[in-house]
Amino acid sequence: MVLNKKAQTAMIGLMIGIMIFMVAMIFIQPLGDVIDEVQNASQLDCLNTSISDNKKATCLIVELTMPYFIAVVIAVAGAYIGARFVT
Repeated sequence: MVLNKKAQTAMIGLMIGIMIFMVAMIFIQPLGDVIDEVQNASQLDCLNTSISDNKKATCLIVELTMPYFIAVVIAVAGAYIGARFVT
C-alpha cells in the first residue's frame, strides 16, 4: 500500500495524538493520589462540614482538577489529530 505525503502526515499525526493521550493517562493515578493527599484531614480537611467558605471553594477547585485534566488531554490530543487530517 503506497501512501501519499498527506496520508503519511495524517498517520503520523494519529500516532502522535494517541501517544499524547496515553502518556497523559499514565499521570491520572499520581494526580489522583495528590488530590486525595491534599483533601485529607491534615491538609484541607475537606470532609469537615464546619470549614470556612474559602476552604470549601478550594476543596471544590481541587476536586475539579481531574475532570479538567482529562478534558484538556482529550482536547489537545484531538486537536493534534484533527489538525493533521485537515492540513
